[in-house]
Amino acid sequence: MSRCHRAFTLIELLVVIAIIAILAAILFPVFAQAKVAAKTTVCLSNFKQIGLGMVMYATDHDDGMPHVNQGGTVSQGVIGWGYGHPDMIWAELTQPYMKNWQILRCPMDPLATDTGLSVDPNGTPVPPTDPNLYYYWASRSDAGYNYDFLSPWIYRYKTDGYIGSEPINLGQDASPASTVAAVDTIWDRDVNSGQPKGAGNWVVEAPCVYDSNGSLLVPTSDQSEWWNYGGWVPNPSGVAPYSWLEFGGMWPRHNGRMNTSFMDGHSHSQTVGSLTAGCDVKDSFGGAAYDGDKYLWDLR
Repeated sequence: MSRCHRAFTLIELLVVIAIIAILAAILFPVFAQAKVAAKTTVCLSNFKQIGLGMVMYATDHDDGMPHVNQGGTVSQGVIGWGYGHPDMIWAELTQPYMKNWQILRCPMDPLATDTGLSVDPNGTPVPPTDPNLYYYWASRSDAGYNYDFLSPWIYRYKTDGYIGSEPINLGQDASPASTVAAVDTIWDRDVNSGQPKGAGNWVVEAPCVYDSNGSLLVPTSDQSEWWNYGGWVPNPSGVAPYSWLEFGGMWPRHNGRMNTSFMDGHSHSQTVGSLTAGCDVKDSFGGAAYDGDKYLWDLR
């Protein structure tokens, strides 16, 4: 006895295909969101490891925080911050405690690759054999150090010609759990489109360095030859030209938020608003940190 097989009609096939297309349209965005969430979680975990690495470094160095740039003198060949050895960047100094260069790269940053980071300060590619390779990787870390307050840049051009930094001691910080250690950063931006360029930056500018009386906050007030990028360049209109210092070098790559590590080693996702609380941000450090309890950058 023969067995008869019924085939799908064209209409039935089209219905099945339509159902699959509808399911795909529903599920693909969900999968994409899940992927973004996973990358953000990995990045936040990286920031926790970075914060803990800084704490472990300080424990082994008489509670001294790592130099943002260890630096050296002009006579030793140090010409500035970010140009190569003999200067050492904080991410190099803490690497023995993190033991993984990938920790310094946020998965949400498509520019943070071996190729993308293997460039000198001018963006010229360097080979894997370049003696400054890891220095350049460190300089484009997606985690930017709160150097204004934790390790201010100095240039003693009047005395011994030292170009570097003077890190604080952990004991100087009155509230480590609410003091920013590092935050998501960018290297540069396209002035016309505003898109990030060159991965991250090893430093980030605090939004305010003066108190409500117009006095520099510690430790910047202790430095007679203190150097910096010049502060934030707010852009309330949101139109070109765009500056990489619009948020002081911070970059909200996580749906408008930034992963942040704190001085006690914990990490947390923050908004621009929470990272500027207690400070009326103005161009070129023109604002004041008027609320020491809310302001998350200084040592109060």
